[in-house]
Amino acid sequence: MPKSYVTVYDLQMRKVALLENAFDIGYSQEYNALWTAQFSLPVDDEKNAECKPLYFVEIFDGGERLELFRILPNTAQRGSDGETVAYQCEHVLATLLDDVLFQYHTIGNLGVHTRDVLQYILDRQTVKRWKLGTVQFSRQFEYNWENVNLLGALFSVPQPFVEEYQWTWDTTTTPWTLNLVQPSTREQAYIRYGVNLQGISKVSDPSNVVTRLYGLGYGEGVNQLTFADINGGQPYIDAEPEYIAKYGIVSSIFVDRRYEYPETLLAVCQAMLQESKVPAVSYSVDAAEIYALTNDPIDRFACGAMVRVIDQEMGVDIVARVMKVSKGDVLGQPGAVTLEIANKVQDIAGSIANLRDRMYISQVSAQGSTNLDTRDFADNCDPQHPAVLKFYVPEETARINKVMLNFQTEPFRAYSKAIEGGGGVQTTSGPSSTQTTAAGGGTSTTTSDGGASVQTTSTTDTQTPTTSTKQAVIESSATSDDWDQYVLDVPEAVSVEGKHNHGIPDGTNLVTTSGETVTFSESGNHSHALTSDHRHNVTIPAHNHTVTIPGHNHKVDIPKHKHELTLPNHTHDMDHTHSITIPPHTHQIEYGIYEGPSPTVVTITVDGNQVPVSGTSGNDINIIPYLAKDGEGKITRGNWHEIKIAPNSLGRIVANVVTQLFVQSRGGGNY
Repeated sequence: MPKSYVTVYDLQMRKVALLENAFDIGYSQEYNALWTAQFSLPVDDEKNAECKPLYFVEIFDGGERLELFRILPNTAQRGSDGETVAYQCEHVLATLLDDVLFQYHTIGNLGVHTRDVLQYILDRQTVKRWKLGTVQFSRQFEYNWENVNLLGALFSVPQPFVEEYQWTWDTTTTPWTLNLVQPSTREQAYIRYGVNLQGISKVSDPSNVVTRLYGLGYGEGVNQLTFADINGGQPYIDAEPEYIAKYGIVSSIFVDRRYEYPETLLAVCQAMLQESKVPAVSYSVDAAEIYALTNDPIDRFACGAMVRVIDQEMGVDIVARVMKVSKGDVLGQPGAVTLEIANKVQDIAGSIANLRDRMYISQVSAQGSTNLDTRDFADNCDPQHPAVLKFYVPEETARINKVMLNFQTEPFRAYSKAIEGGGGVQTTSGPSSTQTTAAGGGTSTTTSDGGASVQTTSTTDTQTPTTSTKQAVIESSATSDDWDQYVLDVPEAVSVEGKHNHGIPDGTNLVTTSGETVTFSESGNHSHALTSDHRHNVTIPAHNHTVTIPGHNHKVDIPKHKHELTLPNHTHDMDHTHSITIPPHTHQIEYGIYEGPSPTVVTITVDGNQVPVSGTSGNDINIIPYLAKDGEGKITRGNWHEIKIAPNSLGRIVANVVTQLFVQSRGGGNY
């Protein structure tokens, strides 16, 4: 047995005092809750100075170490025993109340298991007092916390579990070890009337039976989270048919806005319904703990253990879990113990809301609000240039309730007829080639009704010199009768009458073959007797001829006649260049609003998907089916959506888009 039932340690876990004079030592152990303890010292005990706030105390129950606590408030009081100081303590698990998850934190979902989530929380300790030990669960729920202490976050992790769970710890070594395990279901203790059962009371309360449970999570109104999408369209779950047959359909609603994902909300509701489908039955048992006498573990009452209670006179024979163990005075009445056992963990430990309050779990949670957003648009357009309206859906959008399109067509609108201009302009067209083509050939005939006389007149004489270097040859076979047929192409004078002078000037002396001299005269023209076979060679030297044509008239008579012109298939090619220079000048603007044509048909596409419309206007057209979706069929967030309205002619479109969104109040700054 220790010298003292209470030992004090400072914040660094250094032993500072043994409280030998401590009395009224008691404790209360609650299942999956924060344990408490108390003790008192005489007011004049000098070791009161060592019992400082938040110092640690180790408490023993007989020879067994109970647990490690820390000191909270103390109360000085006067009684029959004199003046005392009473100290209230809480389990060192409460050190996790000293650190918080500031602002918003999200962790979990696929690939992130329970151990990962718990480690994430413990890693946020300022002073690393706790480490993670055994974790017998491997769920993949997603968790969201905002401005909550670490203990509250830890206690919320297993709440969606359908199975029973139990927090256990080891504070004998530092850092302390925290475990999350499945509690044993075997009987570990017995309470029997006439042995260790001193008193028992039973409370059965069917008022809280629930056989149909609705679940609501994050959000508000129509935007509040349900699990209908993953539960066959039903926002509720039912108990098994035998419970409905026994108790009927008893509906209730579970609301916890911390849950933002339907999988987590559904799991929580399943755990809640499991506890609520049967009436709560609890027992308060006054027992005598005779473990100190028997040293048999079956006589040891531990929080969370399964215990069997037998009282034949009351018809009680149950096996239930110990939810709370309390002792008021481990020194004065070491065997007096009060147990609370129950068939339902939830009712004994208290509701989730009460548990959060007792564990100082903050309920601060950022929600959001429903917003109506209107985007107006008006622009001229034509079939090749449609009117385009874009709107953005923020990443923080939790839900999209409505996206409605309204539009109408109007005449094309312009605001001026001319614009100012200035500066020289030079325009050049060319060089270019223009080809014209006749479609086919053709024949054209012109007719003259009578003859025509054309007279030409020369008013001056004309002399034309000619030059010849030719040689003329007359063949010997020619006769005198044929001489007139041979005209020499020479300028010499040659007679064709048989008599000729050979072009010899009159008075020229000639020598005959016999050597005689003969004077040639023109009057003595002579002739030659030619044989049938003879030849003359006449050599004509280069010489000139001068011909004088006096002034004269020509008269040509043209008889009645026709002209006929036939044109074959043909083309014409033209190459040309134009150069135009416009000097600097200005045009005055003629202001005004001028309307043009109006469309008669429009085509509307939303994110590339065509919307079936008829007519030139429409109101409250639901375009949600045509907006781009992600892999889960939800409208994509964090990007732009595009609406195109294309008319069949030049015109003007006036439109607006109304969106109803539920947006989370997270992210961004404070401006």
